[in-house]
Amino acid sequence: MSEAGLHINRAGYKAALEKFDAAVCEAISVSQASAGRLRPANVGYASYVFTQMCGAATSMIRASPLTRWVRSDSEDWRFGAIAGHARSLLDGFLLFNYLMEPIQSEAELKTRINVMHLNDCTRRIELFKNLGIAKDIEGFERQRAELQDRLLGNEYFNSLSPAVQKNCTNGRFLTVDTRDEMLAKVGFEKGQFDALYDLWSQHVHILPLSFHRIEPNGRGTGLENGTDRTYMFQALEICSRVLAQATDLVVQQFPDVAMVRKGVKSTFSPGPAENKPQPAKSLNKRETIAFKPTSVSEAVKNLFGN
Repeated sequence: MSEAGLHINRAGYKAALEKFDAAVCEAISVSQASAGRLRPANVGYASYVFTQMCGAATSMIRASPLTRWVRSDSEDWRFGAIAGHARSLLDGFLLFNYLMEPIQSEAELKTRINVMHLNDCTRRIELFKNLGIAKDIEGFERQRAELQDRLLGNEYFNSLSPAVQKNCTNGRFLTVDTRDEMLAKVGFEKGQFDALYDLWSQHVHILPLSFHRIEPNGRGTGLENGTDRTYMFQALEICSRVLAQATDLVVQQFPDVAMVRKGVKSTFSPGPAENKPQPAKSLNKRETIAFKPTSVSEAVKNLFGN
């Protein structure tokens, strides 16, 4: 990606940071404005995912060098500082879109929700077993059996392929759709996603790709350098689109909150002082930032020239 020698300069990085800042502000503002609404269960759970996406985005922008969200006498230019938050946004984006997908029947809705609950319950059982905590396992085991019975008695679930039914029933699958199917539905090419996810994961887990090319006083040290700056630029550009598309879907569900989208002038709390709600003022000269109507996949193609 940046291995080819094409490095983004500081001005290009700052432009991407400003775009991401606007996307974060709009997402949080829309999330807060749409809170407490009654919607079908899948949309309700999607709103929880969106809240977590806003949280990951907040952490990411606070960790990004030159951000206005944090005052510091030094900057950390190591890509690993934001890689985990960027990867979380990719994960959240897929699950959010999956949950927001139109549901064709009550049976399908119950299947999707119960598969998610069963995966969560199974993971909790494994967690407590690994921690050696036995007192709560029996209750989770009963809950898992009940969820499995609900699925086995559901006509939509029984229409799925035997392999999907098996992996859902044993709690292995979080979703009925595979990752490849979810990627196809959001128009994200599998190769692009896998490359990004692998690159970002290498820096999350401190694997060889993240340290084999450390340079004295440069790449991988936390000092400003072209490679880490370019990786950060790419992550900011992609995550801007991820947040904007997710925010678009929330606004589709709650059209009345569209008016709170004002780019970096959006109001919400907690957050930077300039974004906190202020007494009503004239709206004649309200600044807004518009996003280009491109998909996440198109944004990746534009970055890497594919």
